[in-house]
Amino acid sequence: MPPRPRTARPDANPTGPARAALTALAVLALLLVTAPAPARAAAPAPAGSTSPLVLVGFSGVRWSDVSEEATPALAAMSSGALGTVAVRSVFTAACPGDGWLALSAGRRATDFDGTSAGHVDAPCAPVAEVTGGVQPDFARYREIAAAGSFGAQPGLLGDALAEAGTRAVAVGPGAGVALATSAGEVPAYVSRAEAGTPAAVGGHVQDALESGAEVVVVDAGAVRDPADLPGREEAPAASHAEQVAAVDAVVAAVQEAVAASTGAGATTLFTASIADAGRTAHLQFAAATGPQPGGGDYEGLLVSRSTRQVGIVQTTDVTPTVLALALGGDHGTTGLVGAPVTSTRAGASVGERVEKVRDLDLAAQAVQPLVAPFFTAWGASQIVLYAVATLALRRAWGGARGRRRVLSWLRTLAVVYGAVCASTFLANTLPWWRHGDSTGDHLLAVTGAVALYVAAITAVALLGPWRRHPLGPLGVVGAITAGVLAVDAATGSRLIASSLNGLQPVVAGRFYGLGNQQFALFATGALLFTVAVADRLVLSGRRRAAALAVAGLGLLAVYVDGVLGSDFGGPPAIVPAFGLFALLVAGVRVTWRRVLLLLAGTLLLLAAISLADWLRPVDEQTHLGRFVQTVLDGGAWQVVERKLAQNLRILVSNWILSAVLALAAAFIAFVLVRPRVLGVPVLQRTYDRHPVLRPGCIALLVLLGIGFAVNDSGAAVPAVGAMLAVPLLIATCTRTMESLGDAARPPERTPATR
Repeated sequence: MPPRPRTARPDANPTGPARAALTALAVLALLLVTAPAPARAAAPAPAGSTSPLVLVGFSGVRWSDVSEEATPALAAMSSGALGTVAVRSVFTAACPGDGWLALSAGRRATDFDGTSAGHVDAPCAPVAEVTGGVQPDFARYREIAAAGSFGAQPGLLGDALAEAGTRAVAVGPGAGVALATSAGEVPAYVSRAEAGTPAAVGGHVQDALESGAEVVVVDAGAVRDPADLPGREEAPAASHAEQVAAVDAVVAAVQEAVAASTGAGATTLFTASIADAGRTAHLQFAAATGPQPGGGDYEGLLVSRSTRQVGIVQTTDVTPTVLALALGGDHGTTGLVGAPVTSTRAGASVGERVEKVRDLDLAAQAVQPLVAPFFTAWGASQIVLYAVATLALRRAWGGARGRRRVLSWLRTLAVVYGAVCASTFLANTLPWWRHGDSTGDHLLAVTGAVALYVAAITAVALLGPWRRHPLGPLGVVGAITAGVLAVDAATGSRLIASSLNGLQPVVAGRFYGLGNQQFALFATGALLFTVAVADRLVLSGRRRAAALAVAGLGLLAVYVDGVLGSDFGGPPAIVPAFGLFALLVAGVRVTWRRVLLLLAGTLLLLAAISLADWLRPVDEQTHLGRFVQTVLDGGAWQVVERKLAQNLRILVSNWILSAVLALAAAFIAFVLVRPRVLGVPVLQRTYDRHPVLRPGCIALLVLLGIGFAVNDSGAAVPAVGAMLAVPLLIATCTRTMESLGDAARPPERTPATR
């Protein structure tokens, strides 16, 4: 009697692969905990690491406002490093007071004591002059910050400079806010009346530098766009162009003062627009010359570790930049969320750099009005897919041949839907935002770019050697989706930024790595690919290899999401999902003890990654290490509160995502599962032929459920994941029905008897 082949029984009990998977998770966590990391103690700054700094701040100036003819001083800053500033504060648009408070606190802060709805039409309040060495509104600013959820402490910058004995001079009311201590005191201040002309401003800057001031902050004024003001704000007397020219005149005077005192090469001149010109958020102007933090001079394009986007920095990055230049490398000031601004790509020409920074704001503005319609159309089309699939699976038009044709078209259509996810990111390889000036032009261009990649991905999924395997397209589209996001996260997140399904720089919630929507697509795609790989191995009798493959791909997914993607909320969902999947594939009975072990390993792994990041110097930490510091400082509840509020807001306002998720669940439960609807339990038949698919679906539910629970804006995670997984599941079930032939035909309908 020949030996019996190994079958794909789900209750098999080889515990070795499962133990190996759990051991691998524990070993990785242990390595991360014990890996050497730089000490947190402040190292002495190398000689010459500090230099005088002149910071010129203003608001409402974008690179589209800059030209050699109209703004020669701002254009001349191209001799150093160029960039844009994401100025998002507590509210959608930042007022000048918000920008100066963000510089003071190193975090998002505002001078408006009200709600988001009230802020839309409220005029931006003028910043008061310092009187008797005290900023008169500072106590109120601190009260507003204390009642907020961003943990801002206005006065942090002023306190740090005062404690270090750094001589700082403020010129103008905004500068007074920036350099005020937590008590509102501004030791050295030049009022607007004293510096009433650009020449007077330049004279005070020169005097300050020649008398040994190490930090000089200048308020160069605010530009307010008459065509974009809040409803109750009075239009300024000067035109937009005239206001920009006034700012340029102040910058020109400061440039001359720096050159006449210390010399341009010895002093850092940092110019930045730190607030918006009206209700519409834009990426603002930034440029710097002279020495930069860490050594060398500003050349090329500005960058910071908080954004990791070449050419984009945040207002909250300016604070650690000032501290790094004034106090040296590891200044040890806690409570910062930004990172020092440095420069890269020194070899780029002026034309290339100017085109880059202009392009950044152009792309950000072009995609903004398209995001909401895209999600509405994408969600509505998913609902249409469920309706079409229900009809196509229930009807038998044209006999056996016609039914095969219908099922083939449905399978192709489902793969097309699955291919949309990766295509929304790949579309950014084509500069669609340069096509035309209107929203309609941009919509046409981005639709064409997405359609091009959808066609390519669909062709790969349906024409490759895997096309005959029911799980082939599911695995291929999942792998492409996860692969695109993984490669992009590892190479600078250029496709994710300003994409339909990606991160929006003007929102400034996240600039790199994997946000919640990207995590949902990456993790879902990685899991679907793992299902296809494990199924192939199990069907060939290699269950042990399948379990090890699940564990290995799970560890890779954790590394990509948690390390390359800098995602704090992803690993707590990925580790249990893949760990459970590995146990089920190995045929191990799932017990509470094993579940608790998985959860403990998850927490240990996440804690290890965060702790390793926290042990790095303050200026080199990512948001993972800063979150550890937030917990130690007692600000964890503010973070939790903000995340809960964001989830509630999404559930209430974004009805299309909730509808898609509910209808996807109903479609699976009442169409694919119930045999009386189709005449055959299609999903069960698919499970029978592919025994790994059921554990994979269980793992997917765990993944999306935990992802919803632990992430801010986590309400979007299950819906976005379903938009990738459900169409591919339809394609898989459709292929199963094709292979079943007549056995899967819907029952003939007979006239109902009364």
